[in-house]
Amino acid sequence: MDKTQGLKVTRRSILKTIPALSAISAGSSFFTKAACAQEPLEDGYTICDNCNQMPMCGIHFQRQGNIVVSVGNWKEHSGKLLCNKALATLQRLYNPNRLLYPMKRTNPKGSADPGFVRISWQEALATIAANMKKIRDQYGAEKLFIFCGDPKEPRPAAMRLARYFGTYHYGTESSVACRKGSLLAEQLVFGCEYAGGGCGPKTKSFMVMATNGAWSKPHGWWNMISAAKQRGVNIIVIDARRTKVAELATIHLQPKQGTDAALGAGICRVLFEEGLYNKPFCDKWVYGVEEYRNYCKDFTPEKTEAITGVPADLIVKAARMYAEGPGSFALTSQSLSHSRNGVNSARALLNIPAILGYVDIPGGALFGVGPKGYIVHDNGLTEDFVDYNWFKAHKKDRLDKDFVPVWNHTQVQFNPNQLPEHVKNGKLRGMVAFGFNVMIWPQPQVYAEAIKNMDFSCATDYFYRDETHHDMDIILPAAMNYERYAPFGTHAGNKVSVRTPVKPMGEAKEDWWIALQLGCLVDDPKNFFDGDPVKACDSILKEWGTTYADAQKNLPNMTQVQGAKQQPLKYEKGLLRHDGQPGFDTPSGKIELSSNITKMHNLGTIPIYVEPYQPTAEYPIKLINGTRAPYITHSKTRSDSPYLLEIESMSTVDINPEDAKARGINEGDKVLIKNQYGQARARARVSIIVPPGTAGMQYGWRGDQNTQVLIPREWDKLSGYAPYFETTVQITKEA
Repeated sequence: MDKTQGLKVTRRSILKTIPALSAISAGSSFFTKAACAQEPLEDGYTICDNCNQMPMCGIHFQRQGNIVVSVGNWKEHSGKLLCNKALATLQRLYNPNRLLYPMKRTNPKGSADPGFVRISWQEALATIAANMKKIRDQYGAEKLFIFCGDPKEPRPAAMRLARYFGTYHYGTESSVACRKGSLLAEQLVFGCEYAGGGCGPKTKSFMVMATNGAWSKPHGWWNMISAAKQRGVNIIVIDARRTKVAELATIHLQPKQGTDAALGAGICRVLFEEGLYNKPFCDKWVYGVEEYRNYCKDFTPEKTEAITGVPADLIVKAARMYAEGPGSFALTSQSLSHSRNGVNSARALLNIPAILGYVDIPGGALFGVGPKGYIVHDNGLTEDFVDYNWFKAHKKDRLDKDFVPVWNHTQVQFNPNQLPEHVKNGKLRGMVAFGFNVMIWPQPQVYAEAIKNMDFSCATDYFYRDETHHDMDIILPAAMNYERYAPFGTHAGNKVSVRTPVKPMGEAKEDWWIALQLGCLVDDPKNFFDGDPVKACDSILKEWGTTYADAQKNLPNMTQVQGAKQQPLKYEKGLLRHDGQPGFDTPSGKIELSSNITKMHNLGTIPIYVEPYQPTAEYPIKLINGTRAPYITHSKTRSDSPYLLEIESMSTVDINPEDAKARGINEGDKVLIKNQYGQARARARVSIIVPPGTAGMQYGWRGDQNTQVLIPREWDKLSGYAPYFETTVQITKEA
């Protein structure tokens, strides 16, 4: 076990109170019996949950009895090429440190040892349900916070639990700091989710907006863009880092971190001034053109270069090249929105394809389609399953309405970044969480303290994680991806994939079962399918023309379901608006360069540039905290999967050779990263992937390698996200 992960105390505590050693020996005996019995090999199918998306790549596994003995590519699945993270799920499944039984805290909150002891499922569920009802009866259902973290797979069941329990304070890791910041930008501009698309046969130019798909989407996306490059598509990459995707680019625009809104305005100025934008399209379908055009006039190539560091001639060249469409684009899922002006940065870049008319056209990026009611950005939810309209009706009642009014106006998920304040003021009294992790927040110790001060809290997880679970009342063992039925996967082309799970280890249960069982105890069991996850899945699948059992019979093939067919120019056909009229689902019915929603809440109209944090003599390095790696996802795959720790055994910071030389830092040296908010340890990787004056690293490491302590609790006014990609630090070699 990697002791740098902060789990040493946790392990000792658990060994005192639950029969963990017997669980380890039991796991070993499973393998021994399977080998001795020589049971026949059987095929099985499941979905990997080791990335941030859900559910994604398919896994074909072989089992002997109830033991998974090998994993590999599910060749009939649309995501059929597995990476290191997927292969490591087998090691995670049989990790001897797994949480296998429900546990109850017996010592007072704040004690050095929580005193967790094993309890039955009956006691655990009854205790949780009793505390949920106590909060509802004494304070109101809205005083309970229901949260789904990572993996995202429990989201549909957790959101349904929130709905029928009666709390509209339902949030996810995406409402803390992930995809929804960029999604908010897309909604303000286009009225719906629209992060771009791929490179079709008619695509001539492709703009990659701050996303490193070579690492975050290493198979299908990377193969797509590589093939596009070979057939002559002009690829323009906007990224502060020299990523693998950037090295593939025809033009790499490398703005200083946090200056993308200025770069977007500078590119749009060239398109406006040179008459390269699509005026007929803008006249008919775009709102706020003249307002934004007037703003962009000040962003001459020279001024844009002074702000962003991107050479003026490259700005002009990139604008002209991208105008040689039809063009497509790909917007990052998160990085642009992780700063104090992040949503506006994303909006400014989205305005580029908008004024060129590269919207839902052949050769451009098409709006997504799917089965009936499917909500892509909420990962597998359908509007009926979670009663979306109920959450919409209660947005005005949520605690985030004053903190982030634009977020509150547009999102059904609660933004919980002020959780400590809400707990302190008695506005949130308890929490039921699935895959909860305080490490997602800036200054995570503040959120851990908030949990301690709640009347009641509980969580499901694969492992006991002391920094998160220490002061919770009950911890429940969650079944892993090989051991669960729900959810099924929904994929492009209206296809679904289902699973053939093995029996869970110990007494682990799948999150959907836990959420549905709790629902049965606090509400009418009919609303929770009598606690059966497969019945819950069938309530969706039957609407799409199949059932879970029928889809299992179709294995190893994916199952085609009923759904809308892909076609271009949906805005002309009334396929984007809820009222069925032509146009976009925005207040004006058009693409909005100038947002009526932000105007409504007195937060401006157009995506202006706001100067980011500037380096100082004391803290001269801009830190990008949360970069992707192809083999690790944040805090999910540390000591849980030792195989992956062989690739990267401790937190690693990318530092430019110039900055490293000035500090006497060599490859592999241990360094200290420090600012006024905290400090963290890491190992140096000297690399040109980051420009001088910039450093990049993953977050999620525990103990003294936790970089989240470097991030201030300051927020984007539109999304409420913290500046994970904007803070400044000093890096020094350890003594």
